[in-house]
Amino acid sequence: MMETSASSEPPTAATGSEAHQQPVISVEAASWSGPLPLPADFRQYEETLPGAAERILQLAERQQSHRHQIEMAALATTDKIVTADSRRSYLGIILAFIIAMTGLLGGIMLIATGRGGFGLALCLSMLVGLAAVFVYGARSRRAERSRRRAAENAAGPE
Repeated sequence: MMETSASSEPPTAATGSEAHQQPVISVEAASWSGPLPLPADFRQYEETLPGAAERILQLAERQQSHRHQIEMAALATTDKIVTADSRRSYLGIILAFIIAMTGLLGGIMLIATGRGGFGLALCLSMLVGLAAVFVYGARSRRAERSRRRAAENAAGPE
């Protein structure tokens, strides 16, 4: 990307019989950013050291290839982490369901065999436990989303 800015001040008009001129001031600034030098600089490198331009191009290509490899490895790692987290989450849900159903069925069987107090206590404790886990999970997810939003806002736009 090349940026150039220039400003000049026009000379003042003649005053009276004598022409009075002020010097023209001109300012020019240029900047360049990118992995490769400007084409004119490329020519100078090549004139100074034959083969330098090709070496510069190869260096830029190797750097870009390396950056792509790092990004692909990071994406693969992130994908593995997300997959493992999903599996662990599903396994937790399945095991929680089995435990809850076992407790509820056990409570119902206690009620059916004449131990209503114990059966009711078991059923209620299972339901309270499930509700507590649900509320805790919802709050944890909300807090995690808030932390991520705050981190993204702190990082600013890329």
